[in-house]
Amino acid sequence: MSVPSFAQGEPYSELERYTVTAIRPNYDETLSLIFPQYEFDKSSLVAPLNTNDVLLQSPSVSLNGQGGQIQSISIRGYSRWRIQTLLDGVPIVSDRRAGSSIGFVPPDFIASATVLPGAASTYLGSGAIGGAVNLHFGEIQTPHLRVGYSSNQQMKALSYAGSTRHADNSNSLTEESKTDWNISYRSADNGEDANGNSLLDQFEQTGLFLRHRPEDSVIKEAWTLYSDNNDIGKSSSDFPESRITTYPDNTHWLGKIAFESHLFTGNVWWHKSSLDTSVLRPESRINDSENKAFDYGFNISTDTHLKDWDLNWQLQVTGRDGVVADEREFTLTLKESALPDTTPPSFIINAFEPELAYEVRTLDASEITSAAVADASRQWQSLSLALGARVDWQRQSDDSGANTFQSSTAKTNINLSGYLGANYQLSEHWAAGMYVSSAFRNPSLTERFFAGETPRGTVLGSLKLETEQALNMQASVAYSSEQLQGSIEVFNQKIDNYIERIMVAEDVLQYSNLDSATIEGVSYQLSWQSHNDALDARLSGMWISGEDNLGNSIADIPANSQRLDLGVQWQAVRFFTVFAYRASKTDIADGERALDEVFTLDMGADWQLNERIQLQASWRNLTNQQYYTSADDKAAFAQGESVQLAITYLL
Repeated sequence: MSVPSFAQGEPYSELERYTVTAIRPNYDETLSLIFPQYEFDKSSLVAPLNTNDVLLQSPSVSLNGQGGQIQSISIRGYSRWRIQTLLDGVPIVSDRRAGSSIGFVPPDFIASATVLPGAASTYLGSGAIGGAVNLHFGEIQTPHLRVGYSSNQQMKALSYAGSTRHADNSNSLTEESKTDWNISYRSADNGEDANGNSLLDQFEQTGLFLRHRPEDSVIKEAWTLYSDNNDIGKSSSDFPESRITTYPDNTHWLGKIAFESHLFTGNVWWHKSSLDTSVLRPESRINDSENKAFDYGFNISTDTHLKDWDLNWQLQVTGRDGVVADEREFTLTLKESALPDTTPPSFIINAFEPELAYEVRTLDASEITSAAVADASRQWQSLSLALGARVDWQRQSDDSGANTFQSSTAKTNINLSGYLGANYQLSEHWAAGMYVSSAFRNPSLTERFFAGETPRGTVLGSLKLETEQALNMQASVAYSSEQLQGSIEVFNQKIDNYIERIMVAEDVLQYSNLDSATIEGVSYQLSWQSHNDALDARLSGMWISGEDNLGNSIADIPANSQRLDLGVQWQAVRFFTVFAYRASKTDIADGERALDEVFTLDMGADWQLNERIQLQASWRNLTNQQYYTSADDKAAFAQGESVQLAITYLL
């Protein structure tokens, strides 16, 4: 399934970039009636270090938590397990408390992205209580070879794209293509912040993407992606004195099959993942963990008409199997032969001998979910109305057989969600809309069934947890003309039964429902382009605040931010500049630090040298600003200035 397009870029009415050859999901058509939808691409990016760079062009998206290649994001202040990340409609689920990351996907595989802020459970289920992001693969292109380089991390990137289609005399691919592929390899050393201090953000990544589109078949598209990531650093302020966290291995194998007939459309998808984590506390201990999971899903939908109403129906089945987490702790014992004046890191590696302290399986669980979704829409001249509802059933099971702190090892959840939206065309160029949606989030398998020792002490799940519930309200005003398009959204979202870990005894934590919280704010975007497309500009930003029912600040609320993108097309060269302003943040929650205001400047150029060669260059953080990537008190500084270079050769 695909998520509704809602990101800040070019207006959706002007630029549609769906890559699946089957028709758009029916609900996508429904939502397009009640609020403006946007999509953005990589036209102002050169060799992005992380796929998150594509998403950060949306004012609703911010970096969250600690840094590195698998850093997570937030949408309008919601993060971790409360937002849904999708890759061409395939949900990316993680058992990390920090939430899922799309960093395992090589940026060269991604052409554009969309963002759906606000409660989105009606179509996407439990994981989208705070919104969702969806990344889209590029259309089949002329085969090419691309080489990239980034100076700060000494990053080297190489990718090759191919296709079974042949080029015609105009160097355009013919339509009888059946198969295309993309291979990517990237490696990077540790970068530096603006003051020259080392950051633990190294990584090595190998990816393979393969897609097939049959002719005259019920199956319209089938694709698979494999990604192998090694020696990933977690960029943290703890590095290197108190803690060094690395991910030695992170693998993903996923795919999707899209089918269509004259009666229905549907998808089948799967995702097998594993993540190894190693936490070294110098001269103390090492904690190693291994997480594995197999996720799968199926959906089928159809549409019909009832008088003047368009009706859509969808059935969904998703599941998680073999969700396992194993942890080992090693005590570091000083070798008798060690020299006292040995210096790190050789001192840590050579002077201490690891000794196994304990080994425990902290999670072994599974879940199955089924849902029915229906929506309806209608237009009366200047008024458009859309509504939808979802019935969701889920069963979660503890498969370890050793959960002694619970009286039962399974939990069943039944939830309802829905939305109602209206849009009124005020004039030829102006429109106003209202959107109200409810959402839910069932406790994750970790929150239900995790039981074991962790670096923070003993952590226990709880079958007594209640489902988080949210209500989202949004009002928008949009303007659209030939050269100027934009919208402003005012939003308010309240969440009840907020789940967090609390101390229940000395060195014992347990997941529990806390009080309610409210997040509210304003976001906007404005895009302009000249008549001859030689000049373009986009201005976007967000003001946001969040607090619990006692008036205390809640975690993960980003600082207010504004962004200006400028582009100039001069003959065969496109120049672009990005001005970004992040305001200071002093209203912080536990586990956060105050942030100073920061202004950053990026600039670059894209030059089509001839029919086959394209040159790209950019200069990130040109003024070498020193600032934290997020308000997390363990977040490291951002990378200092960096030059990116790339060359693409059409084969």
